[in-house]
Amino acid sequence: MSINSNILPSSKDLKPFVNELKSITKSVETLIKKFMSPGDIDVVFYDNPGATLKENGIGGYTPCANVIFFSLDPRNPKFRKGIKDDLLYTLAHEINHAIRFRSPIPKETLFEAMISEGLADHFAMEVTGRKKPPTWSMSLTDKQKKEFFKKASREWTRPIYDHKAWFYGSKEKEIPRWTAYALGYDIVATYLQKHPETPASKLIFAKAFIFITY
Repeated sequence: MSINSNILPSSKDLKPFVNELKSITKSVETLIKKFMSPGDIDVVFYDNPGATLKENGIGGYTPCANVIFFSLDPRNPKFRKGIKDDLLYTLAHEINHAIRFRSPIPKETLFEAMISEGLADHFAMEVTGRKKPPTWSMSLTDKQKKEFFKKASREWTRPIYDHKAWFYGSKEKEIPRWTAYALGYDIVATYLQKHPETPASKLIFAKAFIFITY
């Protein structure tokens, strides 16, 4: 059972980072194995600037239980710092998604998606020891949280919702960037505060409905 790093060779600009990418992948595997077996997961790193965050040149996507894709932008001036500060955490976040895929997953709703992201962030903080939450989880003011929690609660059980607007923002719908990430993080944080005996690593297969009253 292992996490395997695969760096696609098509980009010359990624070559200086190959050893570092492999080292970080091995480090996160070691950290997670202190909590559980991650199973077999292939992590694919490739040059794809259009799917990265401008803040660090990194973007993760997990479509299933055994593959994680990392889009990278080695030409982003913040990329080198992003690898150092954010990649270990983001990889742990995505591995949480991969492991969670191994349980039966109900049809995704806005609430299911919010809880999935909130759990992934709290899991990543637990296994990496990071104290400061990621930028996307702290993107709303307290006033905005109250406003958009109320708005989200009116549609979070619908089988069809605008994922892009809620997670990446929409000027047309007046939804700030990363709103659903921040709400999901706070909902899970409240649950963890009320249940200190149950860390995020023990909730990896938890059903979203247990968080509904929080």
